[in-house]
Amino acid sequence: MSDDPLTASLPALRKPNEVLVMISKDKGMTAVARKLYTVLLWEAQQQMRSLGRVPEATHLFEMPLRRALLLAGSSTESRTLAQGYLREMRKMAMTWEAPGTTNGPEWRDMALLSQAAFEMRHGERLVQWAFPPDLIKALLDPKLWTLQDLPILARLESYGAIALYDICSRYKNNPSGVTNRASPAWWVSALSSSPKKREWRKVKNESVLAAIAEINEKSDIEVELLEHRQGRAVTEVQFAVRKKRQDKGASTAADAAWAAVDTAPAPQPTRVRQAAEGLGLQDAQLAPLVAQYSEDRLVRALLDTRARVQRTDLSPVRSPLMYLMSLLDPRAAEASPRVAEPAPAERAPRETAMPAQAVVVDATEAARRERFDRAVAEIAHLPAPVRAGLLQVLSAQLKEKGLLTPSIAKRVREGDWTSPLLKAEMVKLYLAQQPEPAIEP
Repeated sequence: MSDDPLTASLPALRKPNEVLVMISKDKGMTAVARKLYTVLLWEAQQQMRSLGRVPEATHLFEMPLRRALLLAGSSTESRTLAQGYLREMRKMAMTWEAPGTTNGPEWRDMALLSQAAFEMRHGERLVQWAFPPDLIKALLDPKLWTLQDLPILARLESYGAIALYDICSRYKNNPSGVTNRASPAWWVSALSSSPKKREWRKVKNESVLAAIAEINEKSDIEVELLEHRQGRAVTEVQFAVRKKRQDKGASTAADAAWAAVDTAPAPQPTRVRQAAEGLGLQDAQLAPLVAQYSEDRLVRALLDTRARVQRTDLSPVRSPLMYLMSLLDPRAAEASPRVAEPAPAERAPRETAMPAQAVVVDATEAARRERFDRAVAEIAHLPAPVRAGLLQVLSAQLKEKGLLTPSIAKRVREGDWTSPLLKAEMVKLYLAQQPEPAIEP
């Protein structure tokens, strides 16, 4: 891989050496939280490089929560778990050290995040965060940094392996081929998520040897433990680091997600972005549509969506993204925009048996049922993020009406919209976004 992340074959992070080692003082940190934190560092660095300067003090970085968790190798998209990870970062006071440094910052003490939040926007949950000022400066223009392959980091599962890989990745291009030498107590603190002091022998047998095996199997380097002794006592520890000739790590969902970061086409800066003006759609929301549909079709759908949003004589469109998806979805194009009146031959037998008014009511009810069933099928085939966004909007509406009971709230969290009440309300909300007018009795 190139040493410059701008020309690297996969996205890389110029990680300031000050944050390679995280020594917990008060509380522990989970493995997923540490990987997620690295993703937040990477995303903030990319955004600042595009901005070209240190952002304002009130600036919040943001990205889709689902994407952040996937890039971190998380197997869940749970909002509750993600809140827990962010709380870990917010509450944790850390000592950051640059091992073996001869120039630049050697020690700093601060919180991982100065602020964290979730925000729903166009049916998608965003995670927002802010870093302490010194870290912002270090991310934008690191003086001493280590190039990290985040797709590889996402494969690692144990905290010890993640912490050890963080340190060893600094030395994989070092001619000496070895890490810094430090006391066993220092390595216990550097490779443990808990601030509890423990014997090196126990930590080595319980987690360090397993971390070495995991790194050797799943990463682009091979690591070997080196213990320096005086008699039988271990006085100093370091690790030998060698780059593999070929990465043998197994492919994971996180690998695919990181590949998508590098390969997903950006929206066309002219026609697509111009057609999307005023809709509040982000590049991250448009990029998958650019990849899936032709430019002409996407532009036409965007223009139609914008025209519908600007109509003041109709009910407002609550989700331009969902409305756009309904125009692009082939099922929406194949469905008849209006329910046809029953043919005279179909009505004749019923007209002889009942009043004309009853026939009209019956036909209208059948049309309503047909449209309801079609909407249920279309909702079931919506992309998961769009359906989740629809559920969140519905949850807010039910809460306002006082109908959000604990059992319904649990169904919303689990993505289950098939209960009678939720299904009926989901269909109402979904149809309100469609170009098809409501059927009048």
